Amino acid sequence: MSPFLRQNLMFAWMGVITIGLVAVAATRASSDPENATFDQITVHRLNVVEDNGNPRVIISDRKEFPGLYWEGKEYKHHSRDSAGFLFFNDDGTEVGGMYFDARHQADQYSASSGILFDQYHQDQTMGLMYRDQNGQRSAGLHVWDRPDQSLFPVIQMSDAAAKAKTPEEKAEIEKKMMAVATSWGPQGERLFAGKSGGNSVVRLADTHGRPRLLLQVDESGAPSVEFLDETGKVIKRIDAK
Repeated sequence: MSPFLRQNLMFAWMGVITIGLVAVAATRASSDPENATFDQITVHRLNVVEDNGNPRVIISDRKEFPGLYWEGKEYKHHSRDSAGFLFFNDDGTEVGGMYFDARHQADQYSASSGILFDQYHQDQTMGLMYRDQNGQRSAGLHVWDRPDQSLFPVIQMSDAAAKAKTPEEKAEIEKKMMAVATSWGPQGERLFAGKSGGNSVVRLADTHGRPRLLLQVDESGAPSVEFLDETGKVIKRIDAK
């Protein structure tokens, strides 16, 4: 084949490829690539973000599950080990999530799930939660008191704990995290309403998280009301006659 013929064939082939690429591009443009329909998608993690890149919803498996987000920046979590959903506010800060978990080893098992709602710039303040530890089950509504202080210092320490080089270093940082959170004053669970063991329970606590009033219907169907002091001692009990 002469050089002239080879050159002409090459130009012709390049022309065919160019026309094909233009046709594909025109087809994709006409089908509106910003809006697509799929019958099925398989992913390990799905990020829904705003125009500025801040996360709004993240759905993930255990391996790819994110850390802690504060104003759009991610920090490592020192102990998070689950899969589920995370939700974020306009600032790109985590405001709650959903989780579903189960572990099994030999004849021992645990299971848990929940949906949690965070106080602004703080930890969870309300949640619907289920827990099961080898048949010891509870399920219900929880409400917590949280301080007005920003959670950001604890998030930074959580990131440092996750990056610790030794278990001893991590334990020391976690101890400091607890000290900082405790220094913010009284906080804890104020309300639980649900099922614990075989009993239906409404438990009300003071600002220190100490139960002070307990409404209960036990496994036999007997209702009662208990008033407790600061140490948890029953100071008055009312039983149905």
